[in-house]
Amino acid sequence: MSTGARGRPVLLAAAGLHMVTQSALAPFYPALFRAAYGVEALAATGAFLVACQVAAVAALPLWGRALRRVPLGRLVTAGQSAAVLLAAGLVLAPSYAVFTGVSVLLVAAKAVVLLAYPGLARSHPRGVLPGVVQYVAVLHGASVVATLLGGLVVAVPEPRTALPLLALLEAVLLVACLRVLRPGAGPPACGAGTPAGAPGPPVGGAVWRPAVYVLLTTVAVYAARPYFTEYVTAAGASAGAAAVLFVLPHAAVLALLPAAAALRARLGGRLFRYGMLVAAAGLAAQAAVTEPVWLAAARLVFGAGLALGQVALDERVVAASGSGAAYSLIAVGQTAGLLLAPLIATGAATAALWAPLLTGGALLAALALTAPALGGEGRAPDARVEPKGRAGAGRPIARRHAVLSTFGRPASAHSAPEAE
Repeated sequence: MSTGARGRPVLLAAAGLHMVTQSALAPFYPALFRAAYGVEALAATGAFLVACQVAAVAALPLWGRALRRVPLGRLVTAGQSAAVLLAAGLVLAPSYAVFTGVSVLLVAAKAVVLLAYPGLARSHPRGVLPGVVQYVAVLHGASVVATLLGGLVVAVPEPRTALPLLALLEAVLLVACLRVLRPGAGPPACGAGTPAGAPGPPVGGAVWRPAVYVLLTTVAVYAARPYFTEYVTAAGASAGAAAVLFVLPHAAVLALLPAAAALRARLGGRLFRYGMLVAAAGLAAQAAVTEPVWLAAARLVFGAGLALGQVALDERVVAASGSGAAYSLIAVGQTAGLLLAPLIATGAATAALWAPLLTGGALLAALALTAPALGGEGRAPDARVEPKGRAGAGRPIARRHAVLSTFGRPASAHSAPEAE
């Protein structure tokens, strides 16, 4: 059985766990550093988070280069093996400096799982769009779980007690990788690189343009997050109400995703533009209202628009990247956006706590107005036309790579590594 059948749940679980650990642990870092290492300065938490994001930005191109020669299953298993050891190292870290150093290595090791996205989308049995919808659903579901876990972790008297659970989860995931992804499958000639005559990964604008859009979208969405809770509680809401409001956009995304295919069929290439305009309106409305009911409605509008815009953008990203190796450039854009967003949010929040929301909304609106630059309006990304000069010229080529372009190889002409 190929990795496409048994490996999909493992890689989706790896992506979800990556999201949960990155999000769920963030709220308790100040308490952890204070309780475990006596570090009181909030700047220490900021430096820690920046160092982790920089590590991801630096590691992704290296993983991408490795993916040109080594099957993704082997790389994910190697990264997960390192993650288990490093997660155990976090439990034993004697100082803030050691904890930061180990965390930087852990983030770099886990970054490889991001490169599975194009193959996960392409290998879905019902096509690319359902694959994109499934992946987006996993990430937003993980965000909901992360929010809940973050609240529980913050309430624990000794936050460091959560770290052994992280190491245990990483170990369980490693066992699944060893059983399913089979890191040693396939000889090098079949398991890596692009074969002679096969098209290489896209270069130039084909990858860089969606990478820029991903970066700007990430900045717009995540710049609205850091000060949202403070904005809501300053207006008189309780901490519990703020937590519910915080998670509402993710719930809206999950609720609307089942309708993504029908909306994509109706709107075509306009889905990104309309989705981002709706999301921008939701953010702008949040900056204008503070009543919990109206704020909740604005959060749901933002989430609904984000669902449509993200699905449309990710569909284009998968079509443009073609392989995990090429996708590393887009993943760098996303990670760089996560690095820039708090800086932009902090600068805007110095003027007013609602300013990051308005800044994010303005950026999303600008992206919506430039949506035609993404190209391919109304055209399905999988459809290609047979070159002229051949029999049947002008007819769309069938999705003959539906099974072959799985996440075991870069490009679109290889099968995935065999599972045990």
